[in-house]
Amino acid sequence: MYTLTKVTLSFITILLLLLPSQVSAQQSDFQIIQDFRTGYSELLNKVENAVSTDELNEISEEISSFEAQYANHESLINDAIYPDTFDGLMQDLENNFNISNANISVIEQLNNRVEDLVDEMDLFRNRISDMNQEMVTLEERIEQSSENESRQAALIRQYRLNIDQRDVFVSNFLEELVERYQNMDSSARSEISDASDRLQDNPVDILKTILSEYIQLANSDISLNLSDYVSMRAQHGYFSNVWDRIGTQLTETFVPDGPVVAEQEVEDLLVAWQAAIDNNLWETLAASFSENDIELEPFSSSSEFYTSLNSYIDSSYEASLESNSEQDYQRFLNFNSFWNNTVKANWGELLTTGNVLTYSEISAIDMKLNDWGEASSPTSNLMFILLIVSIAVIVGLVVLLVTKKS
Repeated sequence: MYTLTKVTLSFITILLLLLPSQVSAQQSDFQIIQDFRTGYSELLNKVENAVSTDELNEISEEISSFEAQYANHESLINDAIYPDTFDGLMQDLENNFNISNANISVIEQLNNRVEDLVDEMDLFRNRISDMNQEMVTLEERIEQSSENESRQAALIRQYRLNIDQRDVFVSNFLEELVERYQNMDSSARSEISDASDRLQDNPVDILKTILSEYIQLANSDISLNLSDYVSMRAQHGYFSNVWDRIGTQLTETFVPDGPVVAEQEVEDLLVAWQAAIDNNLWETLAASFSENDIELEPFSSSSEFYTSLNSYIDSSYEASLESNSEQDYQRFLNFNSFWNNTVKANWGELLTTGNVLTYSEISAIDMKLNDWGEASSPTSNLMFILLIVSIAVIVGLVVLLVTKKS
């Protein structure tokens, strides 16, 4: 009995000695699982709330360390999280990381794009403002120098140079807009639209400001010549072409609350600008022909101008066929010289880009001029004189023969 009791006590003693070790091992495994779950949740939360690539780079290092730390406990973790697996959870974490990284990259690119756009808009607005101030100053100086014709002429040349520089600057700006927005997809436009409230002046607002200033320029009292107005019409044609190509994209991007109204406002300004140009252009163009003794029928549009040219040449051609006088020929030479040496040589490209005349219309006028030139060239009188002489000789011979027979 004593021996049995002693053995039992020994067994119990050994059991009691082993029990803390087993409990400790169970607590350790439990702690590993708990730490894994806590650490995984924290990493997943960091990935989902990251706001920069720098932050994601730090998280990437944490994920690598986390995976290495628990790789040796993969079997234990798999048993605890079944049916999920350690590898599966790490793959999910990596997928979430890649999605966040892609989204943050897009956002950072958009921010950079908007910041660049803000800088460009500021630069453009400041340069246009400087040019406007220069033009205002020149206008004031031109008015003050009205008594000195030579000085006024020099100031007007400088004023025209400012107009040319402004046109080049605006054209470059329009080219940049075309390159940037013509082929931009709707998602990219939507992203920029969401960030457009950061712009002090967006492209649509700037374009409307430019158009308003162009209208004031066309209505200016400064004495400009025909080349100036033809250049304005050419600039108008280019501006209209650009707006037709990207106007809808721009208004949808930068005026999302009212794109249709904004687009119509720009188109109304384009119409007003052309009207302001044409008020001076047709009058100046008719005066230029008149100053060269070419009186065209009144015109107030491109089609009427072309019709007037044709009427003048057609009537002159018919007159040359009837009379073939030296006066008709001089009239042809005068028109031909002005047409080739001034209209085509100095204004040709501007007339076509400004939609005043097309290349085909200019070619048609050239062909008619060739016909007019042939019709108006004085016919030589030599053959007529020889005929008269021949007839006189024959008549004289006949008279002589008749006299001898008598």
